[in-house]
Amino acid sequence: MPWRSVFEISYVGSMSQHLLVDGAAANINLVPLGGLFQPDPVTGAPADPGGNVNVNDYKPYLNYQTLTEVRHGSSSNYNSLQVTWTKQSGPVTFMTNYTFGKVLGIRDGESDNGPGNGTAIDLFNLKNNYGTLAYNHTHIFNAAYVANLPSPIHGNPFLKQAVNGWELSGGTSWQSGVPLQPNTGGDLYAQFPGTVSNRTYLGTDAIQLQPRLTCDPRNGLHGGQRFNPSCFAPPTPGTQGNLIWPDITSPSYFNSDLSIFKNFSVRESSSLQFRLSAFNFLNHPLPQFNASGSSNDVRLNFISTDSSTGMQSLSQTNTNAQTTGAPANKVGNRLVELALKYNF
Repeated sequence: MPWRSVFEISYVGSMSQHLLVDGAAANINLVPLGGLFQPDPVTGAPADPGGNVNVNDYKPYLNYQTLTEVRHGSSSNYNSLQVTWTKQSGPVTFMTNYTFGKVLGIRDGESDNGPGNGTAIDLFNLKNNYGTLAYNHTHIFNAAYVANLPSPIHGNPFLKQAVNGWELSGGTSWQSGVPLQPNTGGDLYAQFPGTVSNRTYLGTDAIQLQPRLTCDPRNGLHGGQRFNPSCFAPPTPGTQGNLIWPDITSPSYFNSDLSIFKNFSVRESSSLQFRLSAFNFLNHPLPQFNASGSSNDVRLNFISTDSSTGMQSLSQTNTNAQTTGAPANKVGNRLVELALKYNF
């Protein structure tokens, strides 16, 4: 390429099968779907899925709680297009790279080998949990550069020492956000009134009840929104909501650092380095969900409370006014450092 630079483009991918499953999804003693809608198999008592029933009576192995059968039943795959452009000679050198990729696989709740894949919703059929994994970043861009600034002074020794020989270096990173569903409990931390649960709707305590989608939450966004909370509603009685949603992501990450420095000769065997560095020198704010630690700006609530009686009922729309689809907080600030280093 021009300027004695090198441009590379490549495909990078991988596939992993028979991955370890030893968390909640490995429990073989789960109440079957619809089991709690049946009379108690031990006592014959009438079904009361939302009441005070002995759930252990409905488990395949009576008198046992969790029975973990470690197995190898998960999988994941990664596909990406990777581009690099580098220049390694001359007064200006740089390195840039861009990756367009996607990590897909089974959200099995495992974190033994690194970041968790995401919450497993359907523990009876792991394949139903196949989607974008929790640590996916579709777009990633990085750039680093070093520039030897011009040395225009040739006569005056004092000005020559002060002006010539400066170096400028910096780096910039940008990457798209992670998918919100697998990073927020699988359901945007959805809350339902006590009468609505996986037990009353699905007849088991083994599956997490999901909201249902009434539209694509990525469409019609405005004002910094990452998703449209109006697209979520409680599931219809007796049914499960959507297990895998379209990819709605957290805000992108952006950072740019800059540094300028110069070495001044003091004696033949010693020198003084002056360095001025600015981290996030553009002072770019980063919108972020759950920056306060409460998750209120990324939590769906389908509970409607009567102000006069305090009674709770099911709402067909999100009632959490703080969850607007946009992050409630911004983080990040500029940090400037001045350094002097004496070498002798």
